[in-house]
Amino acid sequence: MQAYRRYVGTAIAFVLSLSAEAAEAAVTVEMVEPSNTFIESDTIPVRVAASSPDDIYYVEAEFEGLVIELTPTEDGYFEGSFDLGELGGDLPYGPHVVTVDAFSTFGEWASAQRTLHRYSTPPTLGWNVLPNDTLTAGWRFDAKCIPTPPYQCQSLTAFFTSAEGNVTLGHEEPSSSSPSPERLHIKERRYGNSYEIPSGRTYTLTIQASDGVGPIVTRTIGPIHVDRSPRLTVVQRAPGAILDFDATRLLVLDHRGRIGIVDRATEAATWIGTISQEDAPLSAVYGALTPSGAVYQTTNGYILSWADGTRSTVARTARLDAVNGDTAVFTTTDDDWGFARSLSAGTNTLLWSSPGSRSPFQADITDSGEIYYGTYESASIVGPGGALLGDHEGNLQRPITDGTIVAGRWWDGRTSSSYLYTADGDEEFLGDSITGNSAGLLVRAGHVAFLKSDGAVNQVWLRTPDGEQHPISSFTTPSQFDQAKLRVGHDGLDDAGGVIFLSAGKRYIGRPGAQPDHVNTDLGHARWLDGSFYVTIGNTLFQLASEDSPAARLAAAAALAPEGAREVLSTAFAGDELLDAPASARDLHEPDALPELTDGSGLTGDADAGGDLAPAAAGCSASGPAGSPPGAAALAAALAGLLALARRGRPRS
Repeated sequence: MQAYRRYVGTAIAFVLSLSAEAAEAAVTVEMVEPSNTFIESDTIPVRVAASSPDDIYYVEAEFEGLVIELTPTEDGYFEGSFDLGELGGDLPYGPHVVTVDAFSTFGEWASAQRTLHRYSTPPTLGWNVLPNDTLTAGWRFDAKCIPTPPYQCQSLTAFFTSAEGNVTLGHEEPSSSSPSPERLHIKERRYGNSYEIPSGRTYTLTIQASDGVGPIVTRTIGPIHVDRSPRLTVVQRAPGAILDFDATRLLVLDHRGRIGIVDRATEAATWIGTISQEDAPLSAVYGALTPSGAVYQTTNGYILSWADGTRSTVARTARLDAVNGDTAVFTTTDDDWGFARSLSAGTNTLLWSSPGSRSPFQADITDSGEIYYGTYESASIVGPGGALLGDHEGNLQRPITDGTIVAGRWWDGRTSSSYLYTADGDEEFLGDSITGNSAGLLVRAGHVAFLKSDGAVNQVWLRTPDGEQHPISSFTTPSQFDQAKLRVGHDGLDDAGGVIFLSAGKRYIGRPGAQPDHVNTDLGHARWLDGSFYVTIGNTLFQLASEDSPAARLAAAAALAPEGAREVLSTAFAGDELLDAPASARDLHEPDALPELTDGSGLTGDADAGGDLAPAAAGCSASGPAGSPPGAAALAAALAGLLALARRGRPRS
């Protein structure tokens, strides 16, 4: 009897039929109970309405061989109930039919039926992407509906939604020769080099399945990114969206709000905090690695640091503005105060104070810890020791320096004018651009990349250390730099003056005297490090291969290769718990300064000083120059996964 009390089920359409004999007879019968269509106790009540021009003589009900007589009630119905304990064993899972027959005094009769279900659990969904994954060349989306016997999956649909457009994928109909005809399967189609899910977008994935009995099962996963450029070669995947990286470590934020440092050699994660998602989305979280750990901005206005295994609160109601090495610059939320923070010592130094200022305060830090900053109220860049650079009308925007030269922009409401200040103290006008966005400068090794208007749109220009200026782009669509918070002005230049920039949803590398080289979509963020350009998209670190490199040719070949064993399901939900498969199982085959890029993190967060912490692993790697990426085996193994972490700028007035 207890077994029947454990029955669970979900409604499905019932079958109610009138027999051919009843259709010709004067007797009618209508079943009132059971009113639901699933069995959830050890009794089944039966209640029917039966009528005839003659008297109703007898009404009976039958269920799985049990027959009971229904007795009349004062309100004109006939009632009874089945005791399932009389069946002498567990009722099998599946459909079961209650049949009612009503007889008149002249022997005419009518019959009605209702199908009930002993239902166990809804179908299980499986798919091959995780939050922050990126579909790359050779990796097609795959999903399955796995039913609970004896039922079969009836429908399976995947909805990919994005700001740029939506894609719906339906299941393939199983054939009679299918090894599991009760299951349904979705596999993204490929047509030559094209796929059903377009590249260059960040999607929210919703999968729905039904067995026709229980409720529609719905799971939502995101963000999912798609960039199938053969120029991207996977170097490493992380257990969360990558916020920063160096030669030995990754700073990551996972979809649960955990922030951690991953050792790239061992892939061990040290979880340093858990960020709640009450104040703002996790996509508002950003941070940087430091020699002793990391510093990061939460969603509730806290700035927290992790140094030598200890977490500290740097500031409350504050904004993290710049980080380099052991030094961070932050301001109060209203930008009335600016501070420099020694992360290892835990001490603050006041840089600037102006209560009631109309903001913003923006700074840059050299490798040696010297700070250059600017404010809208001042006409000059303030350097070490209070030295002033420049004196121009308009709002001074973020200065950028490589430790030798300094560049800055002044915005007059219509035009941003860029100037360079050399090590000799000379000022050089670079050009005007039609944008108020301060992310219009890149500086590295004596090179300066800057935006300059051609009268219609902004183009990219490069000033070399010898003082020559070269146009880099000449598109009809605006060009802009690929910038990320805390790294504005530093990532998009290589040591020889190659410039990474964005235009019309594409990422390019431009060099003097050559046509820009299209390398991939504008998802994620590109960065020059230790002799190579890398791209982070969601939880994946890519190396940007040259067009003729073996890695690029290998990726292009993989995109056209026969598909099969590389593609397996790696992720499923059991109830509401996400089961994360190992990464190997899935390798199947500025604040004001940022351009409006797709926000790929899709996460939310806030970590206050008292937030919950996962158990921490021992130690953190020291910060230092990035080393070479893993070898060819790691590159070849990575061909299937990409993640996108594009970051939005914080609009400023």
